Amino acid sequence: MEIRQLQYFISVAEHLNFTKAASDHYIAQAAISQQIMSLEQQLGVKLFVRNNRSVELTSAGKVLYKEAKVIIAKSNEAIRKTKRAASGFEGTLKVGILGTNEKNFLPQLIRNFRLAFPAIDITIIQDNAEALRENINNGLLDVAFSPVYGITTDPDISYKTVYQDPFCAVVYRDHPLSNETRISRSALANEAFIFIDRKEAPAGYDALIEDCIKSGFSPNITCHVRIVETILLMVEAEMGIAVLPRCFEIYKNDNLRFIELEGEDEYFELVVSWLKANINPTIPLFLTAIEEVTLI
Repeated sequence: MEIRQLQYFISVAEHLNFTKAASDHYIAQAAISQQIMSLEQQLGVKLFVRNNRSVELTSAGKVLYKEAKVIIAKSNEAIRKTKRAASGFEGTLKVGILGTNEKNFLPQLIRNFRLAFPAIDITIIQDNAEALRENINNGLLDVAFSPVYGITTDPDISYKTVYQDPFCAVVYRDHPLSNETRISRSALANEAFIFIDRKEAPAGYDALIEDCIKSGFSPNITCHVRIVETILLMVEAEMGIAVLPRCFEIYKNDNLRFIELEGEDEYFELVVSWLKANINPTIPLFLTAIEEVTLI
C-alpha cells in the first residue's frame, strides 16, 4: 500500500465519483480505477460498492477513509518537518557558555533567536573554557562561547570573534594603585596574584603568564581557584590582586577597583566556535543571529 494509492482512495471516497477523483490528480479514470482495485486486492476487502449510477463506501471503506486521512496528514507533516530540519528551521542546538563573559549579549541573542526560530530547541550548557573546547570537538556541543586561547591552534574548529574586552587589574579598595585609572602591566610586578586554576583554562592561564613575562616579570601566583567569583572575594579580602576582563566589573562593589591595563594587546577576546565537520543546519542561523548583537 502506497501513499499515492491512499491519496487516490481519499479522492474517490470524498467525491464518490471516479471521474472527478481522476481529474483531481490529472490522471485517466481507468488509471485511478486500477489503483483502487490494486488497493482492494492488497487489503483483501471491497472498499466501494459500484453500480452504473453510484459509488458508495463499504463499511471497510469508511474505516480506511478515516485512517487514511490520518496517515496522509502525518506523512505531509513528516515531509514538512524534514524539509524544515534540513534548512535549519527545526531541530536542536546545544550552546556552551562561560557565564559572565556572555552576560552583555546572550539574553538578547537567545531571545531574538527563539522569536525567529521557535521550532529550534536550544540547550545552554555552562562550563569552563577547556571543557567547552573539548565538547565542541566530541560533538556534545554545536557552538560555544569561549576565550580565543587554544581555539586558533585547533585545526578542526572554526571560530568568529564576538567581542574584545579590555583587561583590568582588580585590586582592593585600599591598594596603593586603587586610585589609578590606567596602568601598565609592569606596575604589577611585585604583586601577589590570584589566578584561575590552570585546569579550567590552560591556554588562557599560559597566555596570562606569557603576557606578564613580556612585561618584564614572572607573576607571583599565591593562590589558584576554580571560579572567578572566588577570585574577587579573595581580592576583596586583600589576599592579592587579579587580572580579569572588564566584563567582570558587574561584580564591582565599594571594596573592589578595576583598573584598565595599557597596551594594544591588553584585551580579552571572546569567540564563538564550532566544529568544521558539524553539519547541524541550525549553526549558520545562530551565527547570523550573533552578528546582529555582536559588540565588535
